[in-house]
Amino acid sequence: MLTLSRKAQQVEESQTLALTAKARQMKDSGIDVVSLTAGEPDFATPRHIKEAAIKAIEANFTKYTANQGTPDLVQAIIKKFSLENGLHFEPGQILVSNGAKHSIFNALQAICNKGDEVVIISPYWVSYPEMVKLVDGVPVIVRTTIEQKFKPDLRALRRAINMKTKAVIINSPGNPTGTVYSQSLLEDIATIVRDTGIFVISDEIYEKVIYDDFKHFSIGAVKAVRDQVVTVNGVSKAFSMTGWRIGYMGGPPAVMEAAARVQSQLTSNANSIAQKATVAALSGSLNDIDVMVTEFKRRRDFVCESLSSIRDLGMAVPEGAFYVFFDVGKYYGREFKGRLIKNSADISQYLLEHHKVATIPGFVFGDDKCVRISFACSMSELEMGLKRLKEGLEAL
Repeated sequence: MLTLSRKAQQVEESQTLALTAKARQMKDSGIDVVSLTAGEPDFATPRHIKEAAIKAIEANFTKYTANQGTPDLVQAIIKKFSLENGLHFEPGQILVSNGAKHSIFNALQAICNKGDEVVIISPYWVSYPEMVKLVDGVPVIVRTTIEQKFKPDLRALRRAINMKTKAVIINSPGNPTGTVYSQSLLEDIATIVRDTGIFVISDEIYEKVIYDDFKHFSIGAVKAVRDQVVTVNGVSKAFSMTGWRIGYMGGPPAVMEAAARVQSQLTSNANSIAQKATVAALSGSLNDIDVMVTEFKRRRDFVCESLSSIRDLGMAVPEGAFYVFFDVGKYYGREFKGRLIKNSADISQYLLEHHKVATIPGFVFGDDKCVRISFACSMSELEMGLKRLKEGLEAL
């Protein structure tokens, strides 16, 4: 009898991708839907990056590259890590992959054995638990609350670590919350990591999208744990290069060597043209990023002001990234046309069906009391989307 892999059947589809696709399909069919789902900047990739890609094509730089990444990109990443993050790597400690998601999966493949536990702080990016399951690991969730501004309690984090724990995943600035971990908090986490001897996978993909007086700090810069930390980054968010699919990571030599072996059998090198474009991104001007972040802050302020005017809604102002993760728990138990609202999935479905605004239910991020919206879309879309969202919640 023909059967499918149990592992594949048990892995959840990415709901952020699925709901974004559903909203797009509704739009394409003529339905007036405002989508506040996608974690994708609406800005164009900066001109100098596109020109580097065009130049690479014209130079016929279209063949396989080294599995690890092109030498010039590896050097650009080493320089970036050193100057911006206080991380110091040799070339053999860098691996370029097909997006930061691929980097994280490679790292998990390199360090996890069957039954190993990986601690994940909730709310989390939807793919973390599923990737842990795919490498036969066990996700262990440490929950935070909106009252904590979604920052972990150190005692709860320590209690979650035992002899089976292999790693903890950190995401700052975070998706879906926009939370930024302070240097002091990360140093306290580093103390736990040092004392327990586990790995850290630090997902820093939103490091340049940060607001107000908050600063990004890389936990790998803490000397006591630098040999336990894998730092993941990429160009999708900061440089508006989501479709170029370039991620990279730096970490302990043994981990990087193992991850490179895995990648060599699964995908080999990342896109050659996109690698040349990434060299230009990491080596060129950051003016375009500054313009983008200034606009994101304007949108964030508008969204937070709009949400704060809605009765019975709880919110923590995001410190980075381009999402707001707000509490709609007080709406549970209410009805609309005989339909009972019981959870975040019901809220999101209700808002989409009856008010034509697409959001992501919080249960996919590990917190069923909340809903996520993205302000990576245009201001006109935000204005219409927030108007519909407010009307929808106030109708309950």
